[in-house]
Amino acid sequence: MNDLEREKTEIPCPGGGRPIRTTYGDVARRSSIKSSKGHEYKFKSSDQSKLKRAMNKMSDLTDDYQKDIEKMQKKFEKDIKNAQEDFGEAFQNVLSTADVLLKR
Repeated sequence: MNDLEREKTEIPCPGGGRPIRTTYGDVARRSSIKSSKGHEYKFKSSDQSKLKRAMNKMSDLTDDYQKDIEKMQKKFEKDIKNAQEDFGEAFQNVLSTADVLLKR
């Protein structure tokens, strides 16, 4: 079960009463959901399948982007380390090859 399936939501009561508190996962899995007054939604399995696919796609994209972010972070850390080393070497080179003039 992904995070989106556990996320809480409210859907309007079909009879006009208080909203029905549920999760996206319940809407995708259960055949029906009733309000506290007994009003009911009966879901079509084909629409629920589309909802499940959409939720899975969102979850997969989130996972993929998270992996990409981790790769970019590692690359950045490697690149910045190399750049800092290059900077240090270049700075030391500037000092070590400079003409030194001492005033007496």
